[in-house]
Amino acid sequence: MNYTALVSSVIATTENEATEFVSQLPNMVGRAQERILGDIDDIGLTSYVSIAVSINNPFITVPTGTQLVKGLVVNTAGSQGSLLQREYDYVVDYWPVEASVGTPRYYGFKSNTQIKIAPTPSATLDAEIAYQTNLTTLTSATQSNYLTDFCPSLLFDATMIEATYFMKDYTVLQAWQQNYATEAARTRNRARRSRTNTMQDNWSPAGTPDTIQKGGS
Repeated sequence: MNYTALVSSVIATTENEATEFVSQLPNMVGRAQERILGDIDDIGLTSYVSIAVSINNPFITVPTGTQLVKGLVVNTAGSQGSLLQREYDYVVDYWPVEASVGTPRYYGFKSNTQIKIAPTPSATLDAEIAYQTNLTTLTSATQSNYLTDFCPSLLFDATMIEATYFMKDYTVLQAWQQNYATEAARTRNRARRSRTNTMQDNWSPAGTPDTIQKGGS
């Protein structure tokens, strides 16, 4: 699927070719994309960027457009290790004197664009940030992105929700919301399966078995 095919499918399904409807389809697709990105956590949505963590500086600026940081790995003396994410207040209380230095262990968001790490680095370190950002919005000029390539059914259902909202067809809207919920559950299950293997149970980031049943929604 690409943007043109998506729009054509929505027009055919709604049987609505009215000018005011067609002119709003780009906005509908954009809102559908935002809905999906808030509901799923596919591994393919994660990007990675290498950065330098500066000596004597406890702050890191995240990549432009970052919506969510998934992890921060630093290289200390040739050994890689993941920093533990904590609330900003925890990071401040753990290392209240910024001028003191050590080996970073924790990080927390100070704002939407800035991370604070603790302890303050005693040397400049190589690091890698795993993060999620907004996808390029689909348009006639941008025909495809991750959602058209890997989640076409979910994208179609989400766009149909926006279309039925526009047409104020609230009876049909419920059916598309159910379709979307079912497809989103399938997508989330695929994401869970990509984070485990057949030799062990799913585990939570806290280090305990995941309470969600395999294959469940």
